[in-house]
Amino acid sequence: MDNRPNISAPINIFIGSSPQNIIEEKVFRYTLQKYTTSPIEIYIINGKAGSVKNINTGEIKELPNHLIPRVKGATAFSLARWAIPQWCGHQGKAIYCDSDQIMLTDISELWNYNLSGSTLAAVPIKKATCFKHYRDNFLKFYLGSDDDFYLASVMLFDCEKASWNFESLIDLMDEGTLSLSDLMYLGKDFRKYLKSDISELPNEWNHLDVFNADSKIIHFTDLTSQPWLFHHSPVSSVWENFFLESVDQNFLSKEEIVEACANRWISRRIKALGLMSKKFRRPINGVWKNWNIFGFLFLRFWRHFIKFDFWKRQGGKLKSSIFSKFRYASHRMPREKT
Repeated sequence: MDNRPNISAPINIFIGSSPQNIIEEKVFRYTLQKYTTSPIEIYIINGKAGSVKNINTGEIKELPNHLIPRVKGATAFSLARWAIPQWCGHQGKAIYCDSDQIMLTDISELWNYNLSGSTLAAVPIKKATCFKHYRDNFLKFYLGSDDDFYLASVMLFDCEKASWNFESLIDLMDEGTLSLSDLMYLGKDFRKYLKSDISELPNEWNHLDVFNADSKIIHFTDLTSQPWLFHHSPVSSVWENFFLESVDQNFLSKEEIVEACANRWISRRIKALGLMSKKFRRPINGVWKNWNIFGFLFLRFWRHFIKFDFWKRQGGKLKSSIFSKFRYASHRMPREKT
C-alpha cells in the first residue's frame, strides 16, 4: 500500500535549531530530502533569536521578544514550537522535529498519520524506546508518574484544532496555571487548558539514542553522548555515515565544518572526518574513536574510584578486615611451652 499523500501542497516541517546546531541540522535535512519523494517546505526555527525562516522562500517570522523572559527557565528554543499553528495561520497540518535527529524513511508516512480528530500526535514517554542511560537519568520521573506524558521533540499538528494563541499560552505559564514541564511533555494541564487531545504516535517515530530495524527517526537526545561531540554514543556510526554522505554530496560544506569546530560545536574528530580523503576515513576513524572511547571509560572509572567517600568506606573495611585477621591470628596462636 502506498502511504504517500496525493496532494499538491508541500509537507510543512518545522525544525527546532540554532546557529550552534548547524551541522546536525543540515545532516537531518539531508536525510529528509534523501528519503522523501513528496515536495517539502522546511522552516528552521532559530531557538536563539526566536524566529522561523522558510528556507525555500527566505521569509522570516518573529516571536514577540517580550514574551519569552516572562517564563522562568524557558528559552525561545523550547517555546517557539508552540507558535507553529499560529505561524501556519491555524490552517492545514505541520510537523515539528528537533534538529538533533535523522530520518530513515519517507516523512510523508508521518504526514499521512491519522490523527483521529486529535489536536496533535506524539510518542508517549512510557512507550518510548530509549537507551538505558537516558531512561534512568532523564525520564525516571515521567515514567513513574500516574500522568501520561509525551515526547514533544517529534509532533504532528492539526493547526486548525491547535487554536491556542501563543501570547495566551505564555499568560497561562506566567500566572502558574501551566508549568514548563507540562508544556514540554504535554502533561494533563496542557491537555486541559489548551483543550488538546493527543493521539499516540508509534514509538519508532522517536527512537531515543537507539537504532533497530523499526527505527524511522533516531533522536540523539542525550546531551552527554551526541555523536558530533562525543565518541561513545551507542549509535554514533549511523549518524557519522549520514554526515559523511552529506559532505560527499556537497550538502554540507567544508567551511561550515571548520567554523563549527572552531566554535566547539563539533569535535575535532568529526571535523577531520569531514575534511580527509575517503580512503583514510575508516582506518583513522576506527583508531581515533576507539582510543577516545577508552579514554572516556578510563576517566569515568577513575573519577568513581577517587571519590573521598569511596576511599573512606574502603579504608574502614580494610581496617576492620586487618583488625579481624589480627584478632583471629592472636586467638589461634599456640602458647609457648614452659
